[in-house]
Amino acid sequence: MEIVFLGTGGSFPSPQRGVSSIAVKVNGDVVLFDCGEGTQRQLMLSPLSFMHITKIFITHFHGDHYLGLPGLLQTMALNGRTKDLEVFGPKGTEKLVTILEQISYYSRTYDLVLHELKDGQTEHFEGFSVTAHRLDHALPTLGYMLREDDRTGKFDTNAAKLLEIPEGPLWGKLQAGETIVWNDRGITPEMVMGPARPGRSVFVAMDTKPMMGLPEIIKGIDVLIHEATADHSLEEKANKFGHSTAMQAATIAKEAAVRRLYMIHISPRYRDVEPLIKEARSTFAESYIPDDLEAYKVPYPEVSDAELKKQEDAAKEAAARESLQRKIIEKTEMGEDVGSLVAELERAVAQVPAATAQAAPAGATASPFGPPPPPVPTPQKTKPTAPPATAARPAKAARAGKGAAPKAATADGGSDEEEDEIDLDRALAEAGIDLDAEDE
Repeated sequence: MEIVFLGTGGSFPSPQRGVSSIAVKVNGDVVLFDCGEGTQRQLMLSPLSFMHITKIFITHFHGDHYLGLPGLLQTMALNGRTKDLEVFGPKGTEKLVTILEQISYYSRTYDLVLHELKDGQTEHFEGFSVTAHRLDHALPTLGYMLREDDRTGKFDTNAAKLLEIPEGPLWGKLQAGETIVWNDRGITPEMVMGPARPGRSVFVAMDTKPMMGLPEIIKGIDVLIHEATADHSLEEKANKFGHSTAMQAATIAKEAAVRRLYMIHISPRYRDVEPLIKEARSTFAESYIPDDLEAYKVPYPEVSDAELKKQEDAAKEAAARESLQRKIIEKTEMGEDVGSLVAELERAVAQVPAATAQAAPAGATASPFGPPPPPVPTPQKTKPTAPPATAARPAKAARAGKGAAPKAATADGGSDEEEDEIDLDRALAEAGIDLDAEDE
């Protein structure tokens, strides 16, 4: 399971952050949570393909959470998509998406299957499920719990040997859940398999003020993605408009004993987010604010925190060394002196603990980060040469069809004009920001 933070800002895009959109890659599916404006371009800059998205979950109908949807739907059609796309959201989703399609002149090449979810409703998919939970915001808003299905337990080789089961195909059958007969005795998987192991879990709470019952709903999950629109000094205003502060998000994470907190929906007023991170970590140490396009691979629950930290440190060290190697090669090709960079790389290799070094052939430098760097050629003091020119869900779901007459009613929470007006002052107000009170 991998989380890609496509847009981490709130209200409107800023030079630092796009607006709300998070992708989760799970069991071969790419699941999108919210689709603010610019999401399709963020997807193009990410390691994910928008053509691999199978499901989109909209939290609510403020523009910074859904206005990227019509463009993404059209781009999928222009690229020849044929696979069904499912869109889920609160009451009013069918009406809203249908209207968005009717004001967009294009020919859809795939079926769009629309679902309206209620509080507590669970949708099951291959290998995982998503449950909707009501949040507390200015409009009807849903948070989403994504859970992987439980995995089979570990195979107990000692138990299999005690039962005198020969290693090979019979072991494989037991691991696949089959009962076998050996030595005139029926042997069930439970006799050699450990207890089921839980899958990974992520909860997405885009726009909401703190909720009393939320910690119980998300108790012990792996990742909480929670909005943190403002800092503690703006708590009253943030809560008034249905938003949370960084400290409030961290308090929820601590009470729920989650493994890691990612704070999103950051107000455009914060060009420097370090004060928000510091505020949150004073309450919950594992608090982070991701940059746009940052990714996080969610570890399985049985991976200890110490092992997780070790893996993350090793990954950072490997990335730093690879960057250094690239610089050496680039500068060498340009005929520049690379002596200081080579020395820095040698020091990095020398600092690797011997106990963690991998075995290497005679004469090679052992390293936990892969093979040693390629030999650096002797710099040539010459000018560089210029390079040469160069399907179907349950019956309750609605299938949106192009050309259908639009309904006059608007989505819950007010008129289209009221919700979609591009008004900077109103957007700031919804985020709990009073520019008159700014002292910056």
